[in-house]
Amino acid sequence: MSRLLEFLLGSILISVFTVAFMFFFAVHYILGMGGIADCTWQGSVRAWIDSNADGLLDQGEPPLNDVRIHVDNVRNQLVDISWPAITDRNGEVQFNVSIPECSDALFAIYVDIPDGYRITTRPRIEVNPDLWESLSTEPVYYFGFKTDS
Repeated sequence: MSRLLEFLLGSILISVFTVAFMFFFAVHYILGMGGIADCTWQGSVRAWIDSNADGLLDQGEPPLNDVRIHVDNVRNQLVDISWPAITDRNGEVQFNVSIPECSDALFAIYVDIPDGYRITTRPRIEVNPDLWESLSTEPVYYFGFKTDS
């Protein structure tokens, strides 16, 4: 009986050490590759039909879906660094952008202007993200469009 107990405890101990080794190896690998050590900046875009073309989102102005949003890292000369972002039926899209090694970044957010529309707001917004601020509040960037008439 004591040999069986010794065998079971030894097996459990080996299993625990194996799992712990795999866990620490995975953490070391992720941190070494820069995965978790990178910073992430989050933001959202809202696109709408700017009925009066004043560049301001007024009550009652409808959202515009299927607008393609681009984010470039200007300072590091990287183009389209976020996943392809397209506004939903509410005219909104959220994006997460990884910043390697939490380096200083300058982003440009811009849109593809849909056929049959013209833009009523700035076509390109430059953002110097405050990583700590974006943890508590997600910034929203607005793009208005007026139908070509």
